[in-house]
Amino acid sequence: MKRAFTLRATALLALLAIATVSLLMLTGAAARVAAPVSRTLPNGLRVVVFVRPGLPIVQAQLSVPAGLTAEAPGHGGLAFLTAQLLRQGTTSRSAEDFATELDTLGATLAINVTRDAGQMAAGCRVPEFESLLELMSDAVVNPLFSEEAFQGVRRQVAGQLGQQSQNPAVLADERATALAFGAHAYGHSARGNLESLLGVTRDHVREFHRDHWRPDRAVLAIAGDIDAERAFASAAEWFGRWGGKALPDAPHAAPSPRKGVLVYDLPGSPATEVRAALVGPGRGDAGYPGWAVAREALEGGLLPAGAHATLVPGREASLLLVSASARPESTATVALRIRGALRTLASAPSRGETLATARRRAAGAWPLSIETLGQVLASWLAGDAAGLAAGQLDSMPAALLAADFSGVARAITGGYTLLLAGPAERMRGRLGALGDVETLAAEGEPSMADASIRVTPEQRRRGRQLVSAAVAAHGGAAKLAAAHTSELDGDLHLNMAGRELVGEARYLRVDPDRLAYTTRLLEFEHRQVLDGTRGWALSIAGDSTTLVLSDSTALASLRGILESDLVHVLRAANEPTADPVAQDKGELDGKPCDRVEFMAPHNGRMRLSLDLATHRVLAVESLPTPQGVWRDHRRWSEFILVEGVWWPRQEVREVDGEKVTSMVLRRLTVNGAVDSSLFRRPIVVRGEIRGVE
Repeated sequence: MKRAFTLRATALLALLAIATVSLLMLTGAAARVAAPVSRTLPNGLRVVVFVRPGLPIVQAQLSVPAGLTAEAPGHGGLAFLTAQLLRQGTTSRSAEDFATELDTLGATLAINVTRDAGQMAAGCRVPEFESLLELMSDAVVNPLFSEEAFQGVRRQVAGQLGQQSQNPAVLADERATALAFGAHAYGHSARGNLESLLGVTRDHVREFHRDHWRPDRAVLAIAGDIDAERAFASAAEWFGRWGGKALPDAPHAAPSPRKGVLVYDLPGSPATEVRAALVGPGRGDAGYPGWAVAREALEGGLLPAGAHATLVPGREASLLLVSASARPESTATVALRIRGALRTLASAPSRGETLATARRRAAGAWPLSIETLGQVLASWLAGDAAGLAAGQLDSMPAALLAADFSGVARAITGGYTLLLAGPAERMRGRLGALGDVETLAAEGEPSMADASIRVTPEQRRRGRQLVSAAVAAHGGAAKLAAAHTSELDGDLHLNMAGRELVGEARYLRVDPDRLAYTTRLLEFEHRQVLDGTRGWALSIAGDSTTLVLSDSTALASLRGILESDLVHVLRAANEPTADPVAQDKGELDGKPCDRVEFMAPHNGRMRLSLDLATHRVLAVESLPTPQGVWRDHRRWSEFILVEGVWWPRQEVREVDGEKVTSMVLRRLTVNGAVDSSLFRRPIVVRGEIRGVE
């Protein structure tokens, strides 16, 4: 199931956790990020530089006050549309020329819109830094906004709105967010809706760019193995000619949550999506760390199985969203359990073990959120926009260890939004235990029934055709279904914090619900095991061993890893419920490819890139942001035939355009003997394994 603001834990995040723990345990190093050096150009553009020696790469992110809060009433989606058009041609380059130059540089460039800002993020090798900065400046300073590009991007956004309208989880997320923030701009959808989209003109786009994409309130953040003076000089050369003044922020209403139990009728939905939404303080507020700790407490065991909590920060307010799915007939039971978890959190003592454990979890997870250069820049820019000091990243762990639940407790006791999005007819007469329940009016929201208007029958027909061709190219549905077990060993290279770690990995997958995943890096070994409805992680560093039992979040992460190999991805895409939709053709490593999106049951929305000639899967993407940027990108190559299935021998994984892992197979066995001892949970006493259960 796709959740708009959840970063679902995958094999990549597990590897980052392993590498972080191993470095801390073996070197005793603390996760610290020094404040950047800063300089302001004559046009008002602030340039900040994080010097991070190590890998010869550099990332740059430009943030401007052109997010959802800058949109005028009735112009929902204008910020997103404007941002997407920035790479669709400039006064000196066509869109094709722009893409070709990026490919020639081996660079990445993505444009995103948040509630508070418009953002351009790019990355390249250090020698190409000046060339990349010139491309970024050309896109920002000299966009063409041609009529052809405007109409093309608007059609793409309409298609994306159509796909969102087919997903009950996305509809529930967006409706819960809108109800929680009320008239505040944070409640707007990034892409707007069809009505606002059709009302936007090319002149509106030009005016929005003129008024908000200006240097005096913008920040250019740079991180990597680059000298600060070189970065400042390049920024001055390519962005110094950028002129104009951005409009001040327009006043807007404070968040006004619609509290109580609300039913949002989705007649065609097979399940009910339950959402509890609470509005908290902004990122710069002293009480914000308490909300981050509260999220960890909920994820750490307070929530019922299958429920998850996310915290989405903003400059002016944050949103704590608790999510779960339920059979429509069981909606009340799930909703009551979530309500009970929130009440337990609100009543937790200020010095109890629940708070202490949540503080440790939050502080321990913080380094993982800033491991890549892109994450460092994004997190720092968000805090900077909220008024935090330059050393904010280094001070956050201490703030988390000192935080409490008091602010969250007040919000819970004061009332919050509890949304039940699903087929009202099947819920009717079963919600009495929840008290007063209100049914929401449709308010012109897209329903499941009219979703086909936004995705053409031809896109669906072609999508199914492409998936069928990919399945056949990899051995056929029968061979894929027959691959009940697979075991692989490979060489692993992990890039982290400017350092490359070399190790090995072993995966054992046994359908339908068993996984044993072992990684060895330096002198550290980490095993993650899924055995049906239970799981655990075993860490061995020298003579010390620790065992951590999996909570609901970890179990979902392990399930995501299990479902992420080629066989399971193609099976998921071939399911009747996947609803594959053909997208525009693309290019990958110089090869033209077809692209098709689908919904996977455990990993949410995914996109396949298929070789035009062989129809094999060249790449699979997941973790899309609400603005449509694919964060997790895996490339597969060098296919080998084992038990009738063509498997990739090599995998390269990127996150936010930054390469983080690569793996090359040494051995692959399909349907071989299974070592069942791997699924027997060890007994660990005082750091030693004393047996198995």
